[in-house]
Amino acid sequence: MSPSGTSNTELLRSFLRHKNDPDDFYQALSRRATSELPIDVQGHRVLDLGCGRGWDAEALAAQGAGVTALDLDPTLLRATPLGQAARLVGDGRQTPFPDSSFDGVYCSNVLEHTPDPAAILDEVARITRPGGWVWLSWTNWYSPVGGHELRLLHYLGPTVGARIHERLFGKPAINVIGDGLWPTHIGPVLRLVSSHPTLDLVDAVPRYYPSQRWILRVPGVREVLTWNCAMTLQRQPARGDDE
Repeated sequence: MSPSGTSNTELLRSFLRHKNDPDDFYQALSRRATSELPIDVQGHRVLDLGCGRGWDAEALAAQGAGVTALDLDPTLLRATPLGQAARLVGDGRQTPFPDSSFDGVYCSNVLEHTPDPAAILDEVARITRPGGWVWLSWTNWYSPVGGHELRLLHYLGPTVGARIHERLFGKPAINVIGDGLWPTHIGPVLRLVSSHPTLDLVDAVPRYYPSQRWILRVPGVREVLTWNCAMTLQRQPARGDDE
């Protein structure tokens, strides 16, 4: 069982019910994810970028962080009762914050929902203080759930799979390919991080089974078996800070 008290079995059961009871799953996932962060967030200024309904933001605030929650969709921000985290509408590729505003940025399951992951990385680097941290995760495309509403048809490709899904089941209400969901792969994101001028990769693991981090070292295999990739990054210290 995780430190949060949410076991793998309980999390799986919540996931299997999440279409009918999404809040139960996302709250359980929030407690699990935030309790297992490799950073003690108490006293930190934290941005939850792409916060959705804000469950993760509230879980982080419960751990003692000062949290700002940002999402592009105002409907999602209003979907749950207000808690300890401040909530703002904004685009994660161009946030309204000054440089170095936060000690850390938490960005859960966002990269697959933007056409430009590189812009997200640039922005989190800008708003994180030198020496600060970034934790991000996303559902990689070739994961069994990578196509979200496409129900495994994404393995036929984003164009063909989406066309067949629409013919069989109708167009998805959310996460339409090219309008809310884009194929996002682990290899290209790792290359973006490795070439970034101010972000360093600290660790990369499969989010739901982090002990199996070896999977991330095997090209091809990692695209299928990871399911959801979690990365811890560090904003490089200001020049002279480490001397």
